[in-house]
Amino acid sequence: MAYLNVSRQPQEVLYPSNDIQMTESFPLTLFILINNTCVSSIIGLLGLVANVINLIVFYRHGLNSSINISFFVMAITDILSIVFVLGANLCFNPYIDQWKVPVMFAEVYYIAGAWPSGASGRITLYIAVYITAERCLCILFPLKVKTLITPIRSKVAMAFIVVVNTLTLVPEYSSIYLAWRYDSVRNESVLGASFTSSRPQTQGVTFLLHVFLMVIGLFSVMVLTSLLVIHLRRQTKWRMKSSSYAKQQAAYSSRDRKSQALVIVVASSVVVCYIPLVCASLVSVFEQQFAIGGKYSSIFVNTWGTIFIFGMTNSSSNILIYYKMNSKFKSTLKELFYATRLCL
Repeated sequence: MAYLNVSRQPQEVLYPSNDIQMTESFPLTLFILINNTCVSSIIGLLGLVANVINLIVFYRHGLNSSINISFFVMAITDILSIVFVLGANLCFNPYIDQWKVPVMFAEVYYIAGAWPSGASGRITLYIAVYITAERCLCILFPLKVKTLITPIRSKVAMAFIVVVNTLTLVPEYSSIYLAWRYDSVRNESVLGASFTSSRPQTQGVTFLLHVFLMVIGLFSVMVLTSLLVIHLRRQTKWRMKSSSYAKQQAAYSSRDRKSQALVIVVASSVVVCYIPLVCASLVSVFEQQFAIGGKYSSIFVNTWGTIFIFGMTNSSSNILIYYKMNSKFKSTLKELFYATRLCL
């Protein structure tokens, strides 16, 4: 989620103007231009292409297995996350106000991009929770897991994750909306944020839900991934020491082990990239000055600019993991590129 602190008063939450805070120092402006406008945007554009390819490949594999369904939905949420961050990079460009467009870009993004970005990020996180939990069930109930985790149940689980994370936005959107208003600084009507009378009652609720769900989700992924790593190491030791390993393979096949390793790497990537985001969100809860316009404004902007890089990298790098660790994905991708070359 980008550049917000909902623990403050409504009129202090949003940028009064992009150039007031963003151009307060040349080093900060230069950092934003290089980190956000250039590096983050380039990674994001590459990530969009990569995730479209992921969608095509998993669709070709067929959405008849739990793991394919999970990775297919994750590719969709990664696309959304990238699009919203690209929107942030545009709206928080230090020189965007020179366009002389009657739009308060930061306020528009706060409503149209920041909260949906947070929701899509949480959906990705909880998909990681689901796939790691599924792999743990494969360990606990290797002979029953196919009856416990079915494609239909996986689709229901994905829908549940999406709906729950979307509903957390209701308190925020019930009291804030886009509207035209007169801006005395610009001396013109501008499109920006407006609030309803219920704003004092709903302000901060969505943000607290966001932080709570992020902390719980991250903790869950870390615990479940650790369990998978421990089990995978034990399996390796058994294979090296026991001649009866072939019997164990009957209950836990080589394909299952490869899927487990793939899930571990994907989940580990999510953990590494989400730790800075969760930490920054927790700081915003306990320190009101950690915000735009606050005492630690420069640190806030630099921190979130770096978090954008982490988020973009996580959303864009899965294709490399799939290609390296999933032979079926690799072969399908090669076939796809070969067919594309023939068409050209």
